[in-house]
Amino acid sequence: MDGYRHLSPEERAVIMLERQRGVSLRQIAECLGHSPSTLSRELRRNLCGGRVYCATAASKSYQQRRQHSRRPRKIASTPFLRTLVESHLVDQKWSPEQISFSLKKRYPQQLPMQVSTETIYAHIYAYPKGELKKLLVSSLRRAKSKRGARGSKDSCYSSLKIAPEQLIANRPLDVDSREIAGHWEGDLIVGAMNKSCVGTLVERKTGYLILSRMRSKSAPDVREGFAANMKSLPDFLRLSMTYDRGAEMAEHPLLSKCLNLKVYFADRNAPWQRGSSENINGLLRQFLPKGEDLSIYTQAELDHIAWLLNTRPRKRFGFRTPQEMMETELDGGLIRVALDS
Repeated sequence: MDGYRHLSPEERAVIMLERQRGVSLRQIAECLGHSPSTLSRELRRNLCGGRVYCATAASKSYQQRRQHSRRPRKIASTPFLRTLVESHLVDQKWSPEQISFSLKKRYPQQLPMQVSTETIYAHIYAYPKGELKKLLVSSLRRAKSKRGARGSKDSCYSSLKIAPEQLIANRPLDVDSREIAGHWEGDLIVGAMNKSCVGTLVERKTGYLILSRMRSKSAPDVREGFAANMKSLPDFLRLSMTYDRGAEMAEHPLLSKCLNLKVYFADRNAPWQRGSSENINGLLRQFLPKGEDLSIYTQAELDHIAWLLNTRPRKRFGFRTPQEMMETELDGGLIRVALDS
């Protein structure tokens, strides 16, 4: 016999008719695939006048019990909490897990303002079909990062000259360990028709993101784009950059001299060696969709996108944000500079 399941209106009608014919509960239960105790409980609850079983009245009574037994959904029944959750989902592109931990951190003493990750997912999928549900569900999706083609292998690497000490195998251990801030991973996100691009810089220890508007993918424009955004960083946060072997980094000696930082290069076809960069590229596709003309974005708009990601809690930081992590590094670095001077 199958596990417990509720009686349907049709099964209640069968019970009523068979009982009127004098059939035993055990026989009816065997016919319907229910246990005799289920039918016995059904009769005890729904005898009209204590004597006659009525299928219609029993179904109505069942629906009323179900209605009263349902607990109100926590998010839907709290307007402020609902607005908070949905705005973080739609406007800031946070995941349910990030929202859940953020609420616990923000309202540690207010249990009504704390919800689990599962509760947020349930809230989203409980919406009836419509544009709002579509918007909420679409906010959960993260497009997979795909890099635009950069031409043949020969053309990619022909103009890039790398000294042996610049290979990632020779990169210092303190860069690999992520114990010291100031070491960055760089990359390009390529737009429609492989004609437009945006530069990405991710600090390895803090996950802090800088986006650079590029005029083109040419080596001079890429150098100028990265330099313009990194010049404002203090010296102690401008130690190194790790990049792939794209031809757009052909002017890396000039970039290194301009910013007084070392440039290292990952091995060919080894994106895992720049894991922070590859991960952030996937997150960025929420804001910079594949196939879009990226030249339409101003630097101010790119700064806003970077801010959205920098203020998003990260699990690997105990749900602190990259912004908070970077502020800690800035404060500590400025104190060290003051003590050294």
